[in-house]
Amino acid sequence: MSTHTRAKNLILIVTVFLKALVTGGAHRTPSLPPKSIVAMVLTSNVGDMIFATSVFRAIKEKYPDCYLTVVGSKKNTITLSGNKDINKYIVIPASIRELINLLKVVRADYGFSLTTSSFDIASMFLSGIKSIACFDVKNAPGAHTRSYRLLKKLCVQVPYYIGQYCSQEYLRILEPIGIFSNNTAKYLFYDKEIAKKLRDRLLEKGVDLERQKTAVISPGAGTKTKLWPAERFTEVADFLAEHGFKIAVIGGPGDKEEVELFKSKLKTKDLLDAASFSLEELIYFISTCKLLVANDSGPVYMAEAFKVPTLVVVGPTDEFEHPPHGPLNMVVTPDRDKEAPEMRGHIVGYSEEKAREQIEQVTVEEVLAALKTLLQKIV
Repeated sequence: MSTHTRAKNLILIVTVFLKALVTGGAHRTPSLPPKSIVAMVLTSNVGDMIFATSVFRAIKEKYPDCYLTVVGSKKNTITLSGNKDINKYIVIPASIRELINLLKVVRADYGFSLTTSSFDIASMFLSGIKSIACFDVKNAPGAHTRSYRLLKKLCVQVPYYIGQYCSQEYLRILEPIGIFSNNTAKYLFYDKEIAKKLRDRLLEKGVDLERQKTAVISPGAGTKTKLWPAERFTEVADFLAEHGFKIAVIGGPGDKEEVELFKSKLKTKDLLDAASFSLEELIYFISTCKLLVANDSGPVYMAEAFKVPTLVVVGPTDEFEHPPHGPLNMVVTPDRDKEAPEMRGHIVGYSEEKAREQIEQVTVEEVLAALKTLLQKIV
């Protein structure tokens, strides 16, 4: 997608409002059932797209004949591979003009964005979608850019509350079309051919994914302020190895430092280094594992989709917004009574230094105590 300068953004907003003078806004109620829906999920973050799968499923459960088009990043084409709830996936093109032309062909009755992006609203509006829903964040001063504040006035505004479970908040975007869902389950699928190739490759090394009791450690995270120290993850891994788990480490291209530090400190030598797995391979691999221990990051939601038990260490984000909470999910946080109020969920903003201090307050002993409770349920 092309970079939008301030001048380009201004031209885009003016164009939208000139069109609105002729056509009116996009806050009208669509006729039901909708024949065609566009979902804008313009993020390269895998976790965010996994959250969106609950929304896609809710649409198809209520309106099975509705044609659903999702617009997203090239990377997330893999995340949604095999998802039958989606009829068409558009990889975000290089220019907004090209995107507008692609959306015109869809002829959607209803469109929505799962981010607070003026680009999303403008592209849907200029493509002729008559009913567009967007979020109106109620409890986060400064959450909206000036351009977004202007453009959302043309749309159906749906309340969104930071500090509430993100997956449930996402589902609210469907309320204007009569969908009121509490199903926050996530939906992921893996390619059986890719799965077989990975399984066979690891069998040659003596690793049977289908029979192995594997615990996955993910010491990285997309945001560095979320990182619990990698050397502490090694202590957790060594504990799990002593209790009969084969240890595997995963990480993306941005997690090399944390993965290498983890490996260098690990006592157990029986390690499966899965950090080089492709995203397609990783999705299948996590589905075969018995446990995942991680920071608040994408692999947690892959595990959730396959009902793999998780233990998540959470620092300067709100543990009620993202990590799964269930009988097989544990979340360990610092002492919330001692933290600065602005450090919970980034409502006001945050200091990176304070964020690091906060997550480092979580001790190995606290994580092991939670892990022992979890192991009683899964072993």
